[in-house]
Amino acid sequence: MNPIIKVGFCVAYDWELLKKSIRLVYSSADTICLAVDKNRRAWSGKPYKFDDEAFYRFVQAIDRDKKVILYEDDFALPNLNSRENGNRHRMLIAEKMGKGGWHIQIDSDEYFLDFGGFVNYLKKLHPNPTGNEKPLNVCANWISLLRKTDKGYVYVDFKDKLPETAPFATNVPQYERARHNGHFNITSPFYVLHETWARSDDELWFKINNWGHSVEELDAEATRLSYYHLWQALDAYNYQYIHNFHPANPPTWPALGFVKGETIEEFLQNFTPPPFPLSAWQLALKNNRNVARLQGLIHKFKKIIGK
Repeated sequence: MNPIIKVGFCVAYDWELLKKSIRLVYSSADTICLAVDKNRRAWSGKPYKFDDEAFYRFVQAIDRDKKVILYEDDFALPNLNSRENGNRHRMLIAEKMGKGGWHIQIDSDEYFLDFGGFVNYLKKLHPNPTGNEKPLNVCANWISLLRKTDKGYVYVDFKDKLPETAPFATNVPQYERARHNGHFNITSPFYVLHETWARSDDELWFKINNWGHSVEELDAEATRLSYYHLWQALDAYNYQYIHNFHPANPPTWPALGFVKGETIEEFLQNFTPPPFPLSAWQLALKNNRNVARLQGLIHKFKKIIGK
């Protein structure tokens, strides 16, 4: 039987986070592609340290059912910027896994809280896409960790509002801006813990200077330094005074919360994921193409009237 649940990871300098993320998806995936730059360079072209022996040992140890495709290629072309190289990296993963099925891309620092439930949700939408259906993405909701302190983690608190989402699955892979594209987006009620900025000082500084977002969100060094210094100042007390923290669109991270825990596992023990803020009826309306089309027409009409 052809694989239906195809999971791809862009692997780089933070590959050790796979030790948490891949374990959460392995049993529910049919095939997993780990794609790492053969020259060990970031999308910006900057080389990074990488323990090859430890990485290969880990892959061999985790892949008990022989689901893993280890894919090494040049993912840092000098004629492309970091965003373009990131898009290309993701597209090459999709091509490697082939047409059809559900294509799911997860970053190493993203930990699904219920991947089995997410897979069942996808299969209810379509049990086995051929790749010829009307394109759509299926989004999950981030719980973003921003800083690890000596007492616990500072995270994004959405205050009973709809969380920040990202498209994780698609029936037709087309990565134009990271995992985003022009496909219709369906919002699912599933959560993904995102260890996005909760790194050491050196790791975060490398990340914000070399990630795919850097060319559009933190393009100026002065901007990067400003956010970096503000991030360094976050602690278990002052987090409550910080609002609208996101570098590209400040209201995306409206407020911050704090949970005790020395590790991700302890954080999860002490953290209760918020109830999904939409009822089943509200979610069905949000995910209806006709309703979305009508809302788009209303928005365009308001813009015309406004002129």
